Amino acid sequence: MPRASTQNARPALRRLPTRASRIVQDVVSWVLPLLFRSQGLEISSSDASEGLARAFAAQQSGACNLLIAFRHPSTRDPLVLADLFWNRAPRAARQHHLQLARPIQLRFLYDRGIPIWAGPVIGWLLQRSGGIAIHRGRLDRPALAQARAALVQGRYPLVVAPEGATNNLSGEMAPLEPGVAQLAFWAAEDLEKAGDSRQLEVLPVGIQYSWRKHNWGALDARLNALERHLGIPTAATYQGNPETTRRERLIQIGMNLLKALEQLERLKPDPEKSFSERIGAYRLHGLAKAEAHFGLRAVGNLQERCRRIEQAAWDRIYRDGVDQLPPLERSLADWEAREADLQLTRMRLVEHFTSVSGHYISDRSDFDRFAEMLLLVEEAIGWIEDKPWKGQPSLGPQRVELRLGRALPVRPRLNGYLRNRRESMQLFMQDLEQALIEVMPDAA
Repeated sequence: MPRASTQNARPALRRLPTRASRIVQDVVSWVLPLLFRSQGLEISSSDASEGLARAFAAQQSGACNLLIAFRHPSTRDPLVLADLFWNRAPRAARQHHLQLARPIQLRFLYDRGIPIWAGPVIGWLLQRSGGIAIHRGRLDRPALAQARAALVQGRYPLVVAPEGATNNLSGEMAPLEPGVAQLAFWAAEDLEKAGDSRQLEVLPVGIQYSWRKHNWGALDARLNALERHLGIPTAATYQGNPETTRRERLIQIGMNLLKALEQLERLKPDPEKSFSERIGAYRLHGLAKAEAHFGLRAVGNLQERCRRIEQAAWDRIYRDGVDQLPPLERSLADWEAREADLQLTRMRLVEHFTSVSGHYISDRSDFDRFAEMLLLVEEAIGWIEDKPWKGQPSLGPQRVELRLGRALPVRPRLNGYLRNRRESMQLFMQDLEQALIEVMPDAA
């Protein structure tokens, strides 16, 4: 996400209500194919379109309620999915003579922070496309209640990203957050209590991006640009086959970035440790420093800790009654907001480096993985320098493949959930993780 520094305390974030508009949806669904064509994005979704058309027909007939759980590798995912849901699935329904009782409308969870960095227009569109804004770093009871009610009512499918945020890698999934399982079991409980016999299914959707042409020359040119920018010797000093050379160069670029961050954080590099071990130590140090500033406990996985830091920073930046404070108190609030923003930036850097590792390109050294890792490094440099990195030349147009996984029924699991909630949640998340892995490219 873009970086936006904070210099002053701001009024408290207001809740963004869902204001779904059929007109806005129609306009967006008409614009999307034109947008993808202008970007050269090729979409493959035949199996997913037909499967979703059948699922939507069943949902609209009252046979089941749907919770759609999608992989989230890119910020492009919402647009790609909107095209799948609003254009491609209805087209597939017509082709296979499936009766849809009404146009496809959805409810989906999105991070309340998106309108902050993406702008008010994006926030306006999310609200009018059926979005439910949620604060990820705290127990957002109103948003969870709204999502739960939508799932129980069943008029609209509910769409969520179990990973919680993008990781920018099509071939590697971030740890799943348990919220999707909790929502599913809550809804199953409510259906059971109401004597409602409808089934509740979780549908996994896989999203894989790739480049339509493997332009190794453009990738090498961008590696050269990064090396020049960081003062690293050029490729002429490397020996061996091109694949090994590129991997070594990319790891060396990452190592130079890591050295700079270690210096910034006054971390003493340990030459005995591997790149993965050093980057892991940097992540833990950055999180611990931010948590110490806000007085937070270091509990949970990396994603959970990042969300708590984010919420703590927001609580100090976005404050009730800030415009009514006396001048001295307002100055102190601004000071506190700037310090909170610094810790938020520290956490964002940790997030940027969550997916950076040597193994992603070592496990499978193809063009797509090299290119994804290159883009991650460029984005990290742009974040550190507070200006977008203009990667040139272009790596070329992309394609995206959408796959529909096997449905996971929830209600047969309800008795187990009522007996042992923790164990049932863990088993469900394991099954969902496996279902999402099955629709990833390496599983084909």
